[in-house]
Amino acid sequence: MDLKINKRELHRWSNYSDGDDGDLAKHQKFLTALQKQKHLKGVVERLNDRIERLEKERKEIIELIDQFNGLNNRILKLKYVEGLTLESVAEKTGYTYQYIRSRHADIMKMIRFSKNV
Repeated sequence: MDLKINKRELHRWSNYSDGDDGDLAKHQKFLTALQKQKHLKGVVERLNDRIERLEKERKEIIELIDQFNGLNNRILKLKYVEGLTLESVAEKTGYTYQYIRSRHADIMKMIRFSKNV
C-alpha cells in the first residue's frame, strides 16, 4: 500500500505537461519538484527492495516447510504461511491445542538443530 501511495505521489510531482499529471509540481519551483521526485524515488526503491527481500524470505520459508511431511507440514503451513495462531491450527486439524503446541515446539527444535549442524 505504501508503495502505491508513493508511486502515485511521485507521478504527481513529475511530468506536469500532460493533463492532471504533475499537479503538485505545477505549484512549486522546479528545483523543489526535482528534490521531491528524488526523495520519492528513493522511498519507492527502498520499498521495492524490501518487498523483494520479503518475497525471497517467504520462498525460503516455504521451501523449508515443504521438507516436512504430514501433520508437521500442515502445522507449519497454517502457522507461517496462512498466519494462524496455534489455537486456530488446533481447531483446523482437529487436535488439542496442547498437542499442537508441543508438536510445534518439537518442529522448531528440529529446525534449530538442523541450522546448527
